[in-house]
Amino acid sequence: MRPVEFAHAAITAALMSAIAVLSMVVPGAVVFAWAGAVPMGVLAFHHRARAAVATAMASGMISFLLAGFGGLVSAWTCVYMGVICGQVRRRGRGRGTMLAVAGLWGIVVASAVFTFLAVLADLRTVVLGAFAANVHGLGALFETVPGGAGAGAALHRLADVGLERWPVFVWVSVWLIVVFGCSFAWRILTPVLRRVVATSAAPQDLFPVEPDDGAPQPLPMALRHVDFRYPGADRDTLRDLSFTVGPGDHVAVTGANGTGKSTLMRLLAGVAPTGGTVERPGPVGLGKVGGTALVLQHADSQVLGIRVADDVVWGLPQGIEVDVDGLLTEVGLAGMGDRDTSGLSGGEAQRLAVAAALARRPALVVADEVTTMVDRAGRADLLGLLGGLSRHHDLGLVHITHYPEEAAGADRTVDLGTARRASAPAPSARTTARPPLGAPVLTLRDVHYEYDAGTPWSRAALRGVDLTVGDGEAVLLCGGNGSGKSTLAWVMAGLLEPTAGSCELDGAPVSEQVGAVALALQAARLQLMRGTAGDALAALAGYRSDDGAAITGALAAVGLPADAADLLVDRLSGGQLRRVALAGLLARNPRLLILDEPLAGLDLTSQRELIDLLVAVRDGGQAMVIISHDVDHLDRLCDRTVHLARGVVDAEEVA
Repeated sequence: MRPVEFAHAAITAALMSAIAVLSMVVPGAVVFAWAGAVPMGVLAFHHRARAAVATAMASGMISFLLAGFGGLVSAWTCVYMGVICGQVRRRGRGRGTMLAVAGLWGIVVASAVFTFLAVLADLRTVVLGAFAANVHGLGALFETVPGGAGAGAALHRLADVGLERWPVFVWVSVWLIVVFGCSFAWRILTPVLRRVVATSAAPQDLFPVEPDDGAPQPLPMALRHVDFRYPGADRDTLRDLSFTVGPGDHVAVTGANGTGKSTLMRLLAGVAPTGGTVERPGPVGLGKVGGTALVLQHADSQVLGIRVADDVVWGLPQGIEVDVDGLLTEVGLAGMGDRDTSGLSGGEAQRLAVAAALARRPALVVADEVTTMVDRAGRADLLGLLGGLSRHHDLGLVHITHYPEEAAGADRTVDLGTARRASAPAPSARTTARPPLGAPVLTLRDVHYEYDAGTPWSRAALRGVDLTVGDGEAVLLCGGNGSGKSTLAWVMAGLLEPTAGSCELDGAPVSEQVGAVALALQAARLQLMRGTAGDALAALAGYRSDDGAAITGALAAVGLPADAADLLVDRLSGGQLRRVALAGLLARNPRLLILDEPLAGLDLTSQRELIDLLVAVRDGGQAMVIISHDVDHLDRLCDRTVHLARGVVDAEEVA
């Protein structure tokens, strides 16, 4: 099994086991067990049959140990229903095929149960006796209800027939249960798998799995007239690209959003181009010792260890000696080996990702937009660290960035140019003056927040914050990494309740009004939970997915054309992702809009366009809080700047 199959099978088996056990211990929840067919169906749709077999064995064993034979039967019932529906969908067939397969499988299961009960006479007596007792009891209950005598008598006759003609009764009953169960699973799986199909055109394997056919040799590497086009796309993402990378080289790759920088990162990591050639002396060796190491934009996605020192060596094969303390010192994390990784700032997490990459003694390091989530001071330190890698280690470095100034220290620069931007209607312009600021919408008084409060691992993030936001006001909240900005955002949105102090929206605790404050996350992709932009917007806004007029209106409000609704979410640029998420949030008419690092990952043109959009939103009377460490371009949007340091308001400035 491939790692992704193994991981998916393990998660699915655990979920199905939990459902099976609950169905046995919660009275009246037997039918609920059939919901386990949903995760099983998704797994069967995505992966080969061996993943389903592994899931069946694991879930059956866990369920049997926790709930006995009944749990085993419940888990395996979910298995066959999910596998039948998922595999039929995987092959592009419909309901008729599913019923035919379920009918044939029903014959197998019914025959097996009949044989089982025929051989084990004592068990047959117990099973049929329990069935008759339950049906007779239900019949007696109906007889006490006015008008229920007929139904009660019918149930008594059913129990008697089941005992007298048990072979036919058992066979037919089991067959019907199988067919009905698969039909039920098909019905509830259909909308789920429809969403899966909607995203199936998007690239599924971000990085290829190489055969283990020798030591990695990614350098020297030469890209010669390389093109790359995603399946279903109408144009190339990369076109006629040529450059080389050798040991000791520091190559910067620049370009606007949408020019293919992250696509190029995938090619460097081993994805085959659709045109041209990528020449290497040996395997890429992604993540392997002596191969290629990636340092990604969101360091949190790469931090897996609980302690800093654990993360440096995470995934390395046994027998590889690593000077953990030396690497941590080199990247500026000296003495932090025992620290909890969850408490690292953005800059510290990126440094840890670099240390983990160096622990693999890579021949090639690819750093993709690594300064995006780092404050100004941390950005300068991180760029200094990256600049020294190719000088202090025998490796090649490719630094991908949309900031031209970050490429200054490279040996040479590959400029991917400016993206072709689709024409889009401008957001509706206001014809009247901006309304005056109103009374306070949000009020924070002496707000404290402590993670893991009351435990030895407690950590104070906020230490007495006082802040007000007026109706129609735009407030910029800035501070370095680790200053408490994101924690404060979650408190203001009502998702975290202050450990002490109060946070009130219109005079009432905001934690009791979750949804009245809209929070746009740093990574906009995490808020778009459907395959296409239109469906994702609808889910975020609370619209029906077929309400085209509402979706078109919401897109127009953020300067996106109506046909953007049909775009796959995974094909949207960084700016488009933020606009779609913003459209969904604004459609809910929030009392307060909070945007956490809205400019992160955007080139200068996309930043200006987003700020223009937010100015129009602000001028419409929307109160908002902008959280950012990038303050250079936000002065014309925000009325006031609040500086946060070590969890307290350090200073305020009026723009």
